[in-house]
Amino acid sequence: MINISNFKIDRNLDPIKQNKILVNFIQKFVNHKNLDDLLLKLSKIYKIPKDNFDQDVKLLIFSNYRNSKGKFLSKYGFIQIFNSFFKYTLFFLWLVIFSKNNKNLKTKKYDLIIDDVDHPDTLWRFKSFVNQFRSHIFVTTFKPVGESHYFWDNYRGLDRKISLNHFLKALVLIFMSLKNSLIDRTDYIGIIFTLNRKIIKYHNIFSKIQSDYLIQDRHFMSSSLKNYIFKKHKGKKTLLYQRNIAQLNGPGMYTCADYFFSMGNKTHIQYLKCNSKFEKIFPVGSFFMNSVKIKKNFKSEVPKFDLLHIASNMNHFQNTHTTFLDDWYEQFKWLIYFKKKFPEYKVGIKGRENDGLRKNKKFMNLIKNSSIIFVDIFNDSKDKSFKYNSRHSYDFAFEAKVNCTWQSTLGFELIGHGKPCIFLDPGGRNIAHLPNDNYHSIIKVKSYNEFEDEFFKIIRNNSKFSNLNTDDYCINSNLTHQKIYEILNKN
Repeated sequence: MINISNFKIDRNLDPIKQNKILVNFIQKFVNHKNLDDLLLKLSKIYKIPKDNFDQDVKLLIFSNYRNSKGKFLSKYGFIQIFNSFFKYTLFFLWLVIFSKNNKNLKTKKYDLIIDDVDHPDTLWRFKSFVNQFRSHIFVTTFKPVGESHYFWDNYRGLDRKISLNHFLKALVLIFMSLKNSLIDRTDYIGIIFTLNRKIIKYHNIFSKIQSDYLIQDRHFMSSSLKNYIFKKHKGKKTLLYQRNIAQLNGPGMYTCADYFFSMGNKTHIQYLKCNSKFEKIFPVGSFFMNSVKIKKNFKSEVPKFDLLHIASNMNHFQNTHTTFLDDWYEQFKWLIYFKKKFPEYKVGIKGRENDGLRKNKKFMNLIKNSSIIFVDIFNDSKDKSFKYNSRHSYDFAFEAKVNCTWQSTLGFELIGHGKPCIFLDPGGRNIAHLPNDNYHSIIKVKSYNEFEDEFFKIIRNNSKFSNLNTDDYCINSNLTHQKIYEILNKN
C-alpha cells in the first residue's frame, strides 16, 4: 500500500530533484492495484480507453500537493473516504432530481468551441481570434450578453434519460470504490467521483454542441479525458496556447492538448520537463499579448520609469524550496539598494490589482520609505471597453528604459519584442522556473553586482541581450492569432 498521507519531500533538495521524487511517487500511486482496478472498471463502463484517464488522474493528485509544505493535503486520508462517499451519493441523486425530459434537441455545429470561460475578460481575450472563424461558441459559467454561448449551469437541467443511466453506472462504481478505499485506507472515491463528473459534463456538452476545434485559456484545466470525449463527438483537434512559463511542481505540470502554440522556439521545453503531452508544437508568439496589447485600439498614457520591476505575489504552489521566499524578498532589496546608490533614476514596481502584494506586510515594509514607486492600480480615462487591469503591465514595460522581474512571463514577451528584461535570481536557486542552463542563464543575474552591471550595459546598448536569438523566447506577436488560424487550415 502507498500511503499518500505519509509522503514528504525534503525541501532542502533543489527543485529538480524534488520534481523527480514527486513525479515518481505520483506514477506509483496511479499504478497501485486497487486504484488501477477502479480505473479499469470506469474504462469498461463508459467504453473509454483506460490510457485517457492517466493524465487527468496525475493532474488531480498533483493539484493537492503543496510545495510550501513538501507534502499532500489530507484530502485522500481515511476520514475523507466517508465524506466522499456521502458527496458522491448525494451528487447523483441531485443529478437525477434536477434533470429534465429533453426531447428532439438538435446538435448545433460550430467551427470553434472555447471552453472553460468563467470571466468576461476571457471573452475579450478571444475576441480577435474567434472573428477569423465562420462560427464559434463559448462554454461559460455565466450568461454573457451579445455572445454566442452555451451556459453550463453546474449540472442542472441535464437530460433525464442520460442522468438515470449515469446514476445506475455510478452505483456500481461507488461501492467498489468504497471497498478498495477501505482496504488501502486511502480515498479513491474522490478520484473516481471527479473523473465521473467530468465524463458526465463533457458528454452532455458535446452532445449538444460540436466543432472541429476546441480551445481553452487555463492550462491547469486541460484534460486528456475531455479531449477524448470531444473527438468522440466528431471533434478534430484540441488547442492550447502558452500563457505562462512552465514551473516544475507548479503551473505547466501534466498539461495536455493536441496542438500547443508556444510563445517562442524553445519555450515549450520546460513544459515537456513537466510531463506535459502534446501531439504537435507550433511557435507562434504570445496569444495573450496579441489580445490585450496589440489589439488594443488606444495607447495608455502611463508613467515612465528608468527601471521597472514586473512583480506578482508568490503563492504556495510557487514556493519550491526552503530559500525561495528569502530569495524573492532579496531581489527587492537589490532595487532598494540601487535606488539609494543612484537616486537620480526613477524606479518602480508594477503589480496587479488584487494580486495580494499590497497585503504582503513584509513586502510593503521593505519598500516603505524607499522612494520606489509601487503601482498596482491604474485608471486610464481612455479605457471604456476593457477592464483587465494587468494589461497596463505591457504599457508600463514598453515605456520603461530597463525592465526586470523574478519570473514573469512578460519578461519573455519583452525579450522577443526587442526590450531586454533582466531575470533576478539571487544565488541562482530559482531553477524550478528558470534552470541554470544556457538558454535561461543568459537572461538571469545571480548577484546585485551582476544586476547593476547589466542595467548600465542595457542603458549603453551593449548588453548580452543584444546577442540573443529573441525568437527562442517569444516570436513577434503582431500576427499570432492569424498564424494559429493559418496553421489549423494547413493541418
